[in-house]
Amino acid sequence: MKHTKKLLFVTTLLASNIAFAGSIISQEQGDGLIQALTKDYNQSDSSCGGDGSPSFLCTGIMLHGSRPTKDHVWNPTKAEKKSDGISFSYLRHDSKYSELAYRFDSGYIVYQIFGSPSDKIDLEYNCFFPVDGSTDGREFAGCGAHENYPSESGSCESQGIHTAYEWKQHYQSTSGSKSEHQCSFDVRDGSSSTSYNFAQGLAAMKLISDESMHIQNEVRASLWQDDIGDELPIQAFFYLEGSKSVGLEEAQDYQSDYYKTTGIAIPVIKLTLPNKSSEDAKFKFSRKEQAI
Repeated sequence: MKHTKKLLFVTTLLASNIAFAGSIISQEQGDGLIQALTKDYNQSDSSCGGDGSPSFLCTGIMLHGSRPTKDHVWNPTKAEKKSDGISFSYLRHDSKYSELAYRFDSGYIVYQIFGSPSDKIDLEYNCFFPVDGSTDGREFAGCGAHENYPSESGSCESQGIHTAYEWKQHYQSTSGSKSEHQCSFDVRDGSSSTSYNFAQGLAAMKLISDESMHIQNEVRASLWQDDIGDELPIQAFFYLEGSKSVGLEEAQDYQSDYYKTTGIAIPVIKLTLPNKSSEDAKFKFSRKEQAI
């Protein structure tokens, strides 16, 4: 099934000549972004539209945790190039977690493919792990078997695992690293089971909710080229509530660098992750926190 953009809901924020409180991003634009993210977070459709496209194309929030380096934050890192893929986490009211990989304090959010501006590329998502997949040690761009479990950790499909319950049984069947031993659900474009597989992955999170609440899930995307920032579907830069000034400064650095490089003004927002299943993620925009 080919993923095509179904919406032209373009909220890319271009620099304007209007400045207030030191920011070229208006309060109206920031509020609109928060409303859009909150709506995306609260949706829970099992698929998109009548053709059964997987729900991550039109619901939820796809985010990438980062930290500043000498390179642009949107360029693949050396580790990502070595593993031949880039990791995201999927956040929705029914797929919650309390922290990011490597305790990142900041990062960026990308548009859903069905809501992405028409001048941005579509990212290619390949597989989904209900909890962190230890993908640096896996073959096939992080979606295949882990080097420590070469015959037991390949894709779910290759092992005859098709349901959330079967995934849980396999996940819990080792006395070693469950993260490395788990299998991934295939969510590649063109697969006839992508929508079903992703739904089973989300259901698997619920079956191990005591663990998944405190371990982020992992979506593996294909690498993109360096220095194509203006083509990437970046919707917002974020920092985590509770990271004090560190996370905010990191997100502001991304924002400033992106604006200087592309001429596109992307908002910085504060993201509050839930600490328990009864809580929800929250999003907040403040003009005072914008670096441009």
